[in-house]
Amino acid sequence: MDVLLALLHVAAYLTLALALAVPPLRRSAALVLGAAALLSLGHGFAGLGAAADGTRTLTTVHTYAGFEGSAMEVSMVRFPTGTFTAPAFLWPLPFVGFAGLWIVVLLRLGRRPLESPWFLPLACAWTATAAWLGMQVLAAPDALVQPVGLDRFLWPAGLALALIAARTAPNLFWLFFAVGLGTVAARLPAALFSKVASDRELGTVLDISPVRDIVNPLTQMPFSPRLEVGSTAQQFWLIWLEHVVFFPAVYLLSAFGIAFGAYMFHRHGPETAEAPAAT
Repeated sequence: MDVLLALLHVAAYLTLALALAVPPLRRSAALVLGAAALLSLGHGFAGLGAAADGTRTLTTVHTYAGFEGSAMEVSMVRFPTGTFTAPAFLWPLPFVGFAGLWIVVLLRLGRRPLESPWFLPLACAWTATAAWLGMQVLAAPDALVQPVGLDRFLWPAGLALALIAARTAPNLFWLFFAVGLGTVAARLPAALFSKVASDRELGTVLDISPVRDIVNPLTQMPFSPRLEVGSTAQQFWLIWLEHVVFFPAVYLLSAFGIAFGAYMFHRHGPETAEAPAAT
C-alpha cells in the first residue's frame, strides 16, 4: 500500500506540473490531487490500529556515494540521520494542505495560460519541499519521503517551468537563462534548510551532520583525512555542491532539452505556419 500511495503522490506532482503549463489539464490535476489527499488521510487513520500506541516511527536517511561496510566498490549508502515519532493519523496533513492549496489555485486559474515561468512553478517546488519535510517530521511511511524524495516534485516543477518558458521566451538566450535560474531557485530552499538542519542536528533527509565517509568525486576514494562534522568542507561537498551545482546541472540537461523542443514547436509548429498566399 505504501508503494502504491507513493506512486499516486508522484502522479499528483506530475499532473500538477503539467496542468500549470497546459490549462486543459487543470481539472484532471485537481482530481488527482484530491484523490491522493483522501487516500493519504485514509492510510493515516488506518494506521491508528497498526500499532499498540497508535504512533508511527520513521528513521530518516541521507543517501550518498561511499563504501558500505567492507565493500570494495562504491555504492549508494543509506546513512541514518534522525528518528521521528508521531501519532499515525498526522503524517498526511502536510500533503493534504499542499493538495488543497493547489486545487484552489488550479480552479481559480481555469484555462488562463501563465505568462511567467517562475512564480507558480517555483511556488509549487517550494510548497512541495515544505510538505515533504513536514511529512518526515510527522513520521510518514518511508516510501513516501525517501529515497529520491526531492526529485519526485522538483523535476516536475522544473518541467512546468521549462514548458511555460518555451511558450513565452522571446529568444533562446532568455529561454536558457530562465530554465537555468529556475532549476537553481527551485532547489535553493532545500539547500538552505539542509544548512540549518545540519548546524542544529534537526534530523530529516537533509541533515548531513553525521555523514563523513563520502567518496571524493574527483578521486573516487574516501577523503583523507576524514571530513570533520560541521566543517566547511563537509557542507560544501554534501550541501552546496549537491544542491546548487550538481543537481541543477543535471536537471538543466533534461529541462533545457524539453524546453528547446517545445520552443521550436511553438515557433515553427503547424499552428504557426503561414497560411498559403491567396491566388
